Amino acid sequence: MSIIEHILLFSLLFVVYAFWGKHNVNKSGINYWLAAIFPILLYVFIIGSRYGWGADYLWYRVQYECDILDPSQITFNWLNQFLHFIEFNYVGAFMVYAFIFIVCAFVFLRSYGSSSKFMFCFLVPATIYISCHTIRQGLGMAFVLLALTFFFQRKWLLMVLIAGIAYYFHSVTIITLLTIVGISIFIKKPIHYWISIPLFLFFAFVFDVGKIGFIADILSNYISLDNKFQEYIDSSDKWFGEDAMNTHWAQGTFTLIMSSLYAVSLFYVGYKALKKIENKQVLIMYNTVVLGMIMTRAVFLYELFRRLTSPMEMFYFVPLGYIFYIYFQECKQPENIQLKKTFRIGIGFIMAYLIMFWGRFLFVNPQADFFWRHLDDSVNIQQFFDITL
Repeated sequence: MSIIEHILLFSLLFVVYAFWGKHNVNKSGINYWLAAIFPILLYVFIIGSRYGWGADYLWYRVQYECDILDPSQITFNWLNQFLHFIEFNYVGAFMVYAFIFIVCAFVFLRSYGSSSKFMFCFLVPATIYISCHTIRQGLGMAFVLLALTFFFQRKWLLMVLIAGIAYYFHSVTIITLLTIVGISIFIKKPIHYWISIPLFLFFAFVFDVGKIGFIADILSNYISLDNKFQEYIDSSDKWFGEDAMNTHWAQGTFTLIMSSLYAVSLFYVGYKALKKIENKQVLIMYNTVVLGMIMTRAVFLYELFRRLTSPMEMFYFVPLGYIFYIYFQECKQPENIQLKKTFRIGIGFIMAYLIMFWGRFLFVNPQADFFWRHLDDSVNIQQFFDITL
C-alpha cells in the first residue's frame, strides 16, 4: 500500500491535468500562462517533493550537495552552480528540475493548438519515468521538447541552440532528437498497422531478447570512442551481453497480453485517427512512438537500450490525446458510426491497461516517499566515492 500522501497528491495531479487542457488550451497569450500557473506549480511541488525514486536520486542529491562537477554536463553544472548561489537546498533543486521540465512540456503542447486538449490528460503519466527516474536525462528531454517546438515552427537556429543545451545536459538526448527529425524527413505517412502490429507481436511473443547479446562482441571489437561512453563499450558484456538482462522487468503472461493489447490498439486507432484528419505534428510523434515501442519490446530486458528507446515511447501522450480529440470531434457524426465503434474498442483496451498500470503506481508503490519524511536523514557520501573517481 502506498503512503497516503502519495495517493492523495498524485491523484490530485492526474485529475487536474485530465481536466485542465480540455478547458484552457484555447486561451491565448498571457491568459494561457495565467491559467497554467496552478497545474505547473502543482507539478513542481509534487514531483519536486518526491524522495529517493529511481537509482539516480540519491546520487544527484550528493552531486548537488557536494557541488560535484562533471565536465561533460556543462549546462547541468551551470544550473546547479546558480542554484547554489541562490542558496537552494537539494529539495529546491529538484523542484527547479521539475519546473524546467513541465514548462517546456507546456510550450511543446501549446504548439498543437486545440488538438492538445486531451494530450494534457496523459502528459504526467507518460513523462513521470523520464523526469523522475533518469533525472539528468529528463532535463535534457525537457529541452528536446523545446527544440521540437522550434523544429515544428521551422526556427532552425533556435532549434540548434536548444539542442545544444539538451546535449550538454545529457548527450544521449540528442539521439532522440535526431531520430525524430529523421522520422519526419523519411516517413511521410503514418506507419501502417499491417507493419507495426506484426512487428510488435513478433518481438513480444516470438523473439528471444537474449539474441541481441551479439552486440557486445561488435562493440568491443570494432567500436572505439574517446568519451565517457567508452566505459560502456569496455564493459560491453555487462551492458549488452546475456548477463545484462534484468529479469526483474520480465512480464507475466497476463501483463504481457494486456501491454500488447494496449500497443496494438494504440497503433491501430492512432492510424485511423490520422487517416481521418491528418496532422503532420501528430503524425511525426505517432511514428516516433510506434518505432519506440517496437524497439523497446525488442530490447525489453536491457537497461541501457531502454534508456535509448523509452524517450521515444514517452511521447504516447500526443497520439493518444489526438485519438480522443478525433473521437469527440468526429464520431458524433452519424456517418462515422463504424469509426465510433472502432475507437471505443481501441480506447477501451488502451485505458484498461493504463488504469491498471497507473492504479498500481498510485496504490501499490513501495518507493512512494516524500522529503518531509526524511528531514533528519543524511546521505552516506562515502558510498558514492567510487562514482566520483
